[in-house]
Order: sequence, then structure tokens, then C-alpha cells
Amino acid sequence: MHTEESALFSVVLAVVAGIASQILAQRWKIPAIVILLAVGILLGPNFLGWVQPKLLEGGLPLLVKLSVAIILFEGSLSLRISNLRSNLAEVRNLITIGVLVTWFLTTLAAHFIAHLDWLLSILFGALLTVTGPTVVQPLLKRLSVSRKIKVILEGEAILVDPVGAILAVAVLDILLGLYGNAPVNFVSFLWSYFGRLFIGLVVGWVFGWLLAHLLKISQFIVSDLYNLTVLAGVWASFAVAESILSESGIMAAVVMGLVFQYQAVPDERQIRHFKETLTTLCISILFILLAANLKISQILAEGWRGVATVAFIMFVVRPIAVFIATWNSSLNNREKLLIAWIGPRGIIAASVASLFGIALVDAGILAGQRLPALTFLTIILTVSIQGLTAKTLVQWLKLESLEGKQVIIVGCNPFTFAVAQEFHKYRRAVTFIDTNPSHLTLASDAGFSVFLGNALDEIILEKAKIEDAESLLSATPNSGVNILTAQFAYEHFGLKNAFPVANIDRPEKGVDVKSHRFSTAQKAFACAVDISDWQQASIIKTEWVVPDDFKPSAVKTLSIPVEIVPILCVRARSAELVHPNQIWQAKDTIIFFSKQQFPTRISIQPHKA
Repeated sequence: MHTEESALFSVVLAVVAGIASQILAQRWKIPAIVILLAVGILLGPNFLGWVQPKLLEGGLPLLVKLSVAIILFEGSLSLRISNLRSNLAEVRNLITIGVLVTWFLTTLAAHFIAHLDWLLSILFGALLTVTGPTVVQPLLKRLSVSRKIKVILEGEAILVDPVGAILAVAVLDILLGLYGNAPVNFVSFLWSYFGRLFIGLVVGWVFGWLLAHLLKISQFIVSDLYNLTVLAGVWASFAVAESILSESGIMAAVVMGLVFQYQAVPDERQIRHFKETLTTLCISILFILLAANLKISQILAEGWRGVATVAFIMFVVRPIAVFIATWNSSLNNREKLLIAWIGPRGIIAASVASLFGIALVDAGILAGQRLPALTFLTIILTVSIQGLTAKTLVQWLKLESLEGKQVIIVGCNPFTFAVAQEFHKYRRAVTFIDTNPSHLTLASDAGFSVFLGNALDEIILEKAKIEDAESLLSATPNSGVNILTAQFAYEHFGLKNAFPVANIDRPEKGVDVKSHRFSTAQKAFACAVDISDWQQASIIKTEWVVPDDFKPSAVKTLSIPVEIVPILCVRARSAELVHPNQIWQAKDTIIFFSKQQFPTRISIQPHKA
């Protein structure tokens, strides 16, 4: 094939292989980057030779930069500023003190263990200060930890990217100067770093503010063009910042996302989902191309010293940096240990290291080829080991928790108000949605968040921050509406824990067995409940501690007395709505509601075969 056709084939194959890798990662429930790197190396010149990144020539760095702009914008757009405020001190310290400690200790490891010279060690240390939302956020989605831990890790991953990447660029400028490729002095270093941060901050804020207000102007831009308009704005912001001072576009993309989110633009959810899709595509293509561009012989040449360097970064550098940065924080030692373990490197480290490798070799610094090799080795080991062990560590540290995670309750009535009060005892945030303002008065007076409107309206659910919700309980007197609402939340917002209260034995209440069978939602409380029957009832609460000899069983397999309704399962002070597939195990506390006094001695056994 001609060069142009070969380049086209390489890009298309990278797209196909990248998406296929994402599909496999979803099915196998492992970090996508692990498969992407393996597939990229397999398809590259090291083995099959089907993907040839070198044929793109100058197009590869351009593709990397445009993709990085999208990835960073999407990450900052997804970071909830309201959640970040409560743990701002921890995030601030991690991206300042933590970065400095990581830089210093990683530099020592690179020099004394990997045997890089001092200048390259300093550059490698700066480069490894980043973590990255592209690997941290998917990992956090698989972990049941408190909102505090998630906010800290997500905030650090998103905000440390521009801080660490621009630091590495500034160090590269100094390194090239010391090697005689450019003039260098202390003032130029300060401008190289803080100038990039400042220019990115200003350009990102201006573009974010202007574009947000442009989208708010009614009928100026049709909704069908929102996504493309924002994409053009992100790239324009990135390009303007880059034209003023190279590599400042990284900061501009992050700031633009934060400003865009703060301005509450119309259809933000649609824009965010579009950017999430683009981010997945960009990550898939980049990792395939960058991995294919990497010489496997260079990674193998690092040998045990390379592995030892990464091990030192994982087991020594990251924990020390986290514990120093969070010294006076509200985090306990178990929480600090978990945060210290989750520090995988992602696409920013990979892309910047690849570009650095090219720049160093072009400058005649051949040892610069080791930089991408060590960086990709770090990515492979941190993503694989930390990604596959994080859930086990959470369980071992006993940090599994739903604390702080929002529950949306559709329908405000005596029954759901009592459920909300139980959630409140276990520090679960509750938001009510109802079409009747008088129904919401009691909940509002009790301090719960309330929204007046129809839960089948996307705008109402967006205002209720369903994107941040862990579960939804639809409990109006109409079982049919409940099922439709739960299904709507699942299909439109991807909320898997959407539970309808349904009485399938009474079709006149709006639902029958057939319609419920085809609902994608699971029945709340794993039994038939008629909300109307509880409107005037005196609700009596009973708690049952699952005995030690109880074999772990799914709720749907248990024979529960019809006089009581299981509401919450409490495990390690973490409360979750009861549903058919929930597994009860010894020492769980089950909270039941009944309309009459029920014996405290409860006997629950599996259904007889």
C-alpha cells in the first residue's frame, strides 16, 4: 500500500481495535487501558506491524493534543464543584504538597534505581506527578466507598493533570537549555511554569464564560448544534492558549470545563454525555497508537530496575506523598491508605512522555528514549495492580460505604417520609420529587431537599442531580407510574439502582404481572406494597440482626412474613434499599416496617424447594 493508504489503514484499525478493547474490558470488568496497551503493542511494529504510527508523522502529536483537550475538558466538566468544596483542603494539598513530594522522591528513584542521569530523573519525576481521570474515574465507579474518598481522588486526578503536565513541560525547557539547545535561566523557568498556568487560566475562563452565555441566549443556537458548538469552543480555547504559549492549552481545557459547569448551561447532561463518548473514542485511539509507537525492546531493556522503580513509586512514593499532604486532614489512617494505593497513571502521562521522547531524541539526547519506556511501564503496572486489587483493599480496610450518596424518592407520603428518616440516620442524602406542593411541605420542614414536578421530566431529574444519585425509589400510589419512572431513570440516566414500589396483585392500581415482568427495574423491598394502604397507618419499625448461622442468601429466595416489609439492609453502618437480588448475610441489620406491632423474634428462612 502507498504511504497515505497505510496511514489511513493504521488510524481506522486503531479505532476498531480500540473500541473492541473497550467492549472486552466492559465484559471482563478489568481496566480498559490494560487491554488497549496489550492490543496496541500486538498490532504495532513490534509484532504484527498492522498499525504504523510513524506514517502519521506530524499528525500524531496534533492528534494527541486535540484528544487531550477533549479528555481534560470532559473530566473537569464531570467534577462536581459543590462536592469538591467540602474536601477542598485535601485536594489542594495533594496537588501542591503531594506533587512536590512525589516529584522529589520519584526523581531519587529514577536516578538511584533506574540509573537515569540527574536531569532526566528530574524530568521523569515531574512527569509522574500526574494520575489522571481516565483511569481513576472508571475505577471509582466500581468501588463502594464514601463520597469523601471519591471526591478527593477524582478532584486530585482532574486538577493534578495541568499542574503536573505543565511542570514537566517547564522542566523539559530547562533540560533542553542545559543540554545547550535553548537559553535558560531561573526567570525563564518561572515563566515557563506559572506563565502557562496563568495563560491557560485566563483563556479557559474567557472562552468558558463566553460560550456558556452564548448557549444561554434563547434560540441563538439550536439544541442540535450544542455539542458541536462546545467541541469547537474547546478546541478554539486550546488553540488560542497554545498560540500564546505552547502547552498552556492543557490548563485552558480544564478551566473551561470548570467554568462551563459553574455557569449551568442548558442541556449540560447532553453535552457531558457527548464528551464522554468522544473521550472514550480518543482514549481508545491514543492508547493503541502510542502503544504501537513504543518499542517493546525498550521496556524489556529496563529489566528489574524498571520494575523496582515502579514498585518504589507505588509502595513508597505515593503513600508518603499522601500521608504528608493529608497530615492534618479529617481522613483516618484507613482512608489515607486507600487513597495512597489508588494512584494509577493514564493518558496524560502516556501522551506527554511520548512527545517528550520525540523532542529529546530530536535534540540529540538519545537517553530520552527511556522516558516513554519507563512511563508506559509505570502505567501498565499501576493500572493493572491497583485497578485489580482496589476493591479487595476496600473490603479489607472495611471502607465499603454508601455514606453521603444521594437517594431520590419520587412521591412524598407518610411511608416514604419514614424511609427517608431511616436513611438520614445513616447519613444518606435524600431528595424528594412530587407533583403536589403540599406533600413536600413536611419533607422540606425536616431539612430534606425537595423538587416540585414530574419525575418523568428530564429537566426535573437533572435539577434533582440524578447524575450524582446512587439509587432512586419511586413510591407514588400508582404502581404503573412507579415502574415507568424507575425505567425512565434507568434508560435515560443509566441509574441501575432504580426501584419501583409495585403491587402486582392489584391491577387496578396501575400495573399487572405482565407489565412488571418486562420492566428493567427491580421491585423495591422485594414484595408487593400498596402505598395507599399506608397513608393513614401508624408505621412501626422493627430491626432484625441476621443470626451468625444464617447462610448468605438473596432476598428473593427468602420466606418473609407478609405482615412486615423489609426496608433497609444495614451493613457496617452503610444503609441500602432492600431489593430482590440483594444478598443478606450474618450480622446484617434489616429494618422492617409494619402496620401493627410485630414480635421482635423474627424467623426468616429460604423458600422450601
